[in-house]
Amino acid sequence: MLTKILLYLVAIGFGVFFGLYMSAGIGWVFVYVFAAAPIFSLIITLIIKYRRRVTLSVDIDKTMLYKRETATLRVTVRNRSFFPIPAIKVKLIAPKGLEQDGSEEYCVLTVSPRSEAVVEVRYKAAVWGVYQVGAENAYLHDFMGFFRFSMPCADGIGEVKVFPDVPEIPGDAPLLRSAAEAAKFSDDNEETKENDGVPRFGGMPGYTHKEYAEGDPIRRINWKLSSKRDKYMVRLDDEIESIQQTIVLDACGGENVLENERAVEGMLAAALGLLKCGFESTVLCRFDGVFTEFEITDPADVASLQTKMAEFRFAEGNYKGERIPLGVLSEKGSSKGILLYTSLFDDRLDGEIDAAMEQGITSAVISSDSSRVGTAYQVWRLCEDHSAELVMA
Repeated sequence: MLTKILLYLVAIGFGVFFGLYMSAGIGWVFVYVFAAAPIFSLIITLIIKYRRRVTLSVDIDKTMLYKRETATLRVTVRNRSFFPIPAIKVKLIAPKGLEQDGSEEYCVLTVSPRSEAVVEVRYKAAVWGVYQVGAENAYLHDFMGFFRFSMPCADGIGEVKVFPDVPEIPGDAPLLRSAAEAAKFSDDNEETKENDGVPRFGGMPGYTHKEYAEGDPIRRINWKLSSKRDKYMVRLDDEIESIQQTIVLDACGGENVLENERAVEGMLAAALGLLKCGFESTVLCRFDGVFTEFEITDPADVASLQTKMAEFRFAEGNYKGERIPLGVLSEKGSSKGILLYTSLFDDRLDGEIDAAMEQGITSAVISSDSSRVGTAYQVWRLCEDHSAELVMA
């Protein structure tokens, strides 16, 4: 702004010099024109603004994205006046989890009389979460660039949800083997066993199976055996009831967005991995201040949870509520271990893990937090590729 004023004053100075020492008539005409230009520029700009002949709108073509998908933001200015619009400068919101084509913080639009101008900005979903996109503010500038006026923007800010991935982890991954071995089975009746030759985790024999037929309960599909035989196999023994594995996502997250995302995706990967190995699970996540249960009995449940997790928010740093839902676990009669996914393994979480232990609930902690390792029954480090390595047992 200061540079523009200085150049303007220099131009008037040249006009004065020309009028005094070279050609008085022409020189002074230049001076008068330059002096009057800001006034005319301001008047025309005020007419454009207050007669409301110009509208600015922002819209985005997609509001829900999977990672690596793109959405297009459209900034549109419509001019219904007889005057051209000198410039409308729009400052765009720069969400951290969406990669913008180019690095422009602003877009500038000039519009001819009775026409419109459109600028498109493409965003690529890079990190899970919910992001605000659109126009942070917009200003109408006069022709000289000396004055600016705030412009209203219809639907200036929109929300884009990015779904987390559900990574594939092998069924023989150490974490899944450990979780499966912890999921105990009631096998008192010897008649429920048979020589399928399909061992379960821990070397225990399998149960009687048959090929899936319409009407059979999906929750009894043995996914591991089905993948080996290339057809769906169903457990026949009604007296053998699997104890569901419980997976808990810590209500608090750290400051590292990527570590938070890794904890969410690791939880989804574990639910799917256990399901493919024949184990159902219950996932507990905090929504709107309350822990919500999600029963994972078939792949569609994992897909549904993946969609729901786009709305998940880790609690803020001043969150005082529980991070492990001990009340819910106790009501469920949980006296077994849980898989606890976290991206903030701090002293407070250690305290809640100890409190859970006193109630007979052991925690196998899977942490994406790179800053420390706490104490628990087991501690696993969640790597960037969503594999996990045991660091404390």
